[in-house]
Amino acid sequence: MSPKVRIQIYVDSDIWEAFKNYVFQKYGTLHKYLGDELSRAIDEYLTHSRPAHTQALEHILSKPNKRHLQLLIWLLKTHPYEVLYSEIRQYIIDNFGTDQRTVKKYLHDFLISSGFVEIKKSLRGNAEHILGVNAEKIYEYLTKHISEKELKENGIFKEAITPPKEQIKEVEEIKAYAVMRYEAGDSIEEIKDKLSDFGLDLTKKAVKSMLRKVRGDYV
Repeated sequence: MSPKVRIQIYVDSDIWEAFKNYVFQKYGTLHKYLGDELSRAIDEYLTHSRPAHTQALEHILSKPNKRHLQLLIWLLKTHPYEVLYSEIRQYIIDNFGTDQRTVKKYLHDFLISSGFVEIKKSLRGNAEHILGVNAEKIYEYLTKHISEKELKENGIFKEAITPPKEQIKEVEEIKAYAVMRYEAGDSIEEIKDKLSDFGLDLTKKAVKSMLRKVRGDYV
C-alpha cells in the first residue's frame, strides 16, 4: 500500500456534501473512511477515464501536426532544461490562438500528457509552475517526424541536448552568482551587465526569468 498524503483542495459544495453523506450512510462515521472512499473514487475515475485519454494521446503522438512540431522545436531551442508554465502558455497564445481550448490542446493534452514537460515546483500559491523539460525525449520524438537535415536547419543538434557535466556545472555557478548579486542589492540591469562578462548576452526579461526559477519566487 502506498503512503498517504494530505491534500487541501476546493470542490463544489453540493458534490462534497453528497459524498460525505454517502460515506456516512455506508459506515456510520466519516472518521478514517472519508479519505479511503475518496481514494477509491479517484482510482475508479482514473480506471475508466485513462484508456480513452491514452488512446487520444497515442493518436496525437503518431500523427502530430505542424504546430506540435513547431512547439517542440521552440522548446528545445529556448528552454532545453526548464521553463515557466506561463512562458509556454504565452507562446501558444501568440502563435496558435487565444482560445483556452487551444492552450489546453497543446500544453496539457500534448506536452504534459506525453511527458515532454512535467511540474518541478509550484510558485506563488500554485499561480505559477516551473516545468522540467525532457530534452532527450523531445529530441528522439522529433527525429521520428523530422529529417536530420530539417533539425539542423532549425538549430537542433544532439550535442546541445546533453551538454557535458562541466558545462552544466558552469551554468549552475552562473545562476548562483546572479542570485548572490540580486540578494546583495544589484538591479536587474546591473546583473545583466555583469553576466556579460561570462559571455552571456541576456535580456533583462531573461535575467528576471532565471532569477525566478532559481529563487522560486517572484522577482
